[in-house]
Amino acid sequence: MRWQLSFPVLIIISFILQTTFFSRLPAARFGPDLLLVIAFSAGFLLGRRQGLVVGFAAGFLQDILLGGGLGLYTVSRMLTGGGSSLLRGKIYQENFPLVTLVIFFFTLLHELLIFLLSEQVIFRIDPLTAVLQNFLPTAVYTMLVGILFYLLIYYLIAGGERAHGK
Repeated sequence: MRWQLSFPVLIIISFILQTTFFSRLPAARFGPDLLLVIAFSAGFLLGRRQGLVVGFAAGFLQDILLGGGLGLYTVSRMLTGGGSSLLRGKIYQENFPLVTLVIFFFTLLHELLIFLLSEQVIFRIDPLTAVLQNFLPTAVYTMLVGILFYLLIYYLIAGGERAHGK
């Protein structure tokens, strides 16, 4: 129940940080995808249903407010939230170095999915160039900042529910 109150606030704060603070940093071109980390964390920490719901909310907000293809981020965030739930119970949620690598790979998969579903494929952008110049830097940046957000979510949501025996 606690996640239903915390995740909307986290989504809004992350969206604001992602579109303001992180877009002004020197590496802004490869800004971290905080909404992806939130969808990942919801599925990984709380399960498939919560991952899908949080992924939908985060993606829908991004689709509506940033324009582009309506549904593109909604679908990709839902897949991230649902997909990360498949790792629940297979990777210790407290194994932060491994979770960091998983966030890296989920970001790469997400970037590839967005690339394939967007108009970039139509314009024949070289996939190798896209991977080297966009996907990898974004994945590294998301991994580094994302683990901090994962830790925050872990202690706010999952840690609090464990502490209360829920």
